[in-house]
Amino acid sequence: MRKIDDMDRKILRALQADGSLNAGDIAEKVGLSQSPCWRRISRLEEQGVILGRSVLLDHKKLGFKMVVFVRIRLSKHGRKSLDEFARAAAALPEVQVVQLLLGEIDYRLRVIVRDLDDYNRLLRDHLINLPGVQEIQSSVLLDEAKNTLALPI
Repeated sequence: MRKIDDMDRKILRALQADGSLNAGDIAEKVGLSQSPCWRRISRLEEQGVILGRSVLLDHKKLGFKMVVFVRIRLSKHGRKSLDEFARAAAALPEVQVVQLLLGEIDYRLRVIVRDLDDYNRLLRDHLINLPGVQEIQSSVLLDEAKNTLALPI
């Protein structure tokens, strides 16, 4: 993998600020001509530095009023158990993030639901039935001072 240089960082910062920019727009912002800019973007994608582009949606305006952080302790901790749980949890559409942790809790999930009744249904019908679940703790997000996917590059 080729080392990331200052121009690559400028391109990545521009893409983080607005993923809808095309190579010409980015080239203009970073002071590079379009063809070399496009080649750099392509190389960063091939190297897996750029994983993809997406659109950020306002979940509240779409009726998803609750974010819940779910901490899960498993009954078994072998690789097969961990992988099985992670696959099953990731398959639930309400689950946005599945994170394996080091410490007392094995997994943390970020779950988005319409309301408390929706979370109760998800909990009773799906979360408690995930493979290997021993204990579940839930915390409801009240407010968010910062929420970004941008890296400090």
